[in-house]
Amino acid sequence: MASKICKIGLIILSSFGLFVLESIIKYTIVNKIPSQGFYLFKPILQIIYTPNYNIAFSLPLPVILIYFLVISALIFLCFLWWHNVCLGNTQLILANSLIIIGATSNLIDRFMLGYVVDYINIVIWPIFNLADCLIVAGITIYFLSEFKRK
Repeated sequence: MASKICKIGLIILSSFGLFVLESIIKYTIVNKIPSQGFYLFKPILQIIYTPNYNIAFSLPLPVILIYFLVISALIFLCFLWWHNVCLGNTQLILANSLIIIGATSNLIDRFMLGYVVDYINIVIWPIFNLADCLIVAGITIYFLSEFKRK
């Protein structure tokens, strides 16, 4: 029992740490990086400030619909998170935590700036951010735990 409580506490602390890290990165990208960005691995990986007014994969949707979908998903995910805490399912707590942290970070951008700050540009992929990576990691962990369970 104590082991599960420690794991859940570690997940919560780590998730909060990732949220703070993403906030610091976005602040730095918006305020300190030159407009043309810079390459980490030229010409494959670039860090560049890119406002994203759309939803995942830059799909265009009306703003009100984006807010409705994201807030509804967050409410549902928070319910699932609490349900998994009650069950002590640490894999699903981790998965839900990552998705919630990523979605919350992007939602805060939308509320404060009117768009999401994206900054990772890999040549073959739409520009994204750490919050998007957290969402994808959470979804991946969720599906892997479901396949493992069956």
